[in-house]
Amino acid sequence: MIVVFVDMDYFFAQVEEIMNPSLKGKPVAVCVFSGRSEDSGAVATSNYEARKLGIKAGIPIKKAKEISKDVVFLRMRKELYQQVSDRVMTILGRYADVVEVASIDEAYMDVTRRVRNFQEAIELALRAKTEIKEREGLSVSMGVAPNKVLAKVIADRNKPGGLGVIRPEEVMSFLENLDVGEIPGVGEVTERALLEKGINKLGQLRKVGLNELSRLVGKSKALYLLSLANNTFQEPVKPRERHHMGRYLTLPRNTRDPEEIRPFLHRAVEEAYKKVDGLPQEIYVIGIMEDLDIVSRGRSYTFALSSDRAKEEAMSLLMKLLEKDGRKLRRVGVRLGKVVKTSTLEDFLH
Repeated sequence: MIVVFVDMDYFFAQVEEIMNPSLKGKPVAVCVFSGRSEDSGAVATSNYEARKLGIKAGIPIKKAKEISKDVVFLRMRKELYQQVSDRVMTILGRYADVVEVASIDEAYMDVTRRVRNFQEAIELALRAKTEIKEREGLSVSMGVAPNKVLAKVIADRNKPGGLGVIRPEEVMSFLENLDVGEIPGVGEVTERALLEKGINKLGQLRKVGLNELSRLVGKSKALYLLSLANNTFQEPVKPRERHHMGRYLTLPRNTRDPEEIRPFLHRAVEEAYKKVDGLPQEIYVIGIMEDLDIVSRGRSYTFALSSDRAKEEAMSLLMKLLEKDGRKLRRVGVRLGKVVKTSTLEDFLH
């Protein structure tokens, strides 16, 4: 098996830099504001300039502002980041037999049947990396290895923007010297338990029995670690169904006129329907406003929506959105959720 792991570097903050190039080179923190006070909430992610100052994910906004007054604090725009992520995942799908979306900014690609050897896999990964940069302006880190865990580890070592490789003949020596704290799935508690027993390298686990290791970290974690140490870990890359499928379109000009927006909204519905295997019981209309803020209106149903019915519902949601917000729309989008498989549609269709 040949796996390519893809990690979109400091993703939320990087998207904000792409949207506003004047942010490049400045420390930027993307935050989740709780709304209780001006500074309540936490940093969701930060760029490398901000990280050098000690501002990292999870730190309270108030504390981050005390660390440095030079940091640009931005409100998280999840819908915007999801759009970019969806487009990147679509690009990756052109280079792999299977893409497993691990999170909004991470994915695994199984390229085993696309290439004849590791050198071709590296070249394929570089082509995908280049296309993402050219189309989205986005820097990604990649790892190429014989399994998912090693691909992630070597990608993490090559952040930001690099491409790391572990060839089959290098695996055993790499595993021998891998710090247990670098292993995905090994948190602080597990690492501490291993370190207290004098285990700081993965290779040392080959001398530890399953029963002893299970007492330290639990049986499932012990089985996982031993499979890694003995190079028998072969979890497949598994496609994961997206909970929502969407489509976003840019309007010819910023507008609030429903009749101007209608054909684009209808087209967004039609194109979103092409992505789903079945029919949805949930629909959201998303407006990207003239100032790039994002607002949405959605509704769930007890029945599945035909495409025509979805267009009607989408227009109704758009009108509610426009009633509540006085700004003009720059882009309009539709997201579909709670998809009912085709075989059961007869009982639900409206």
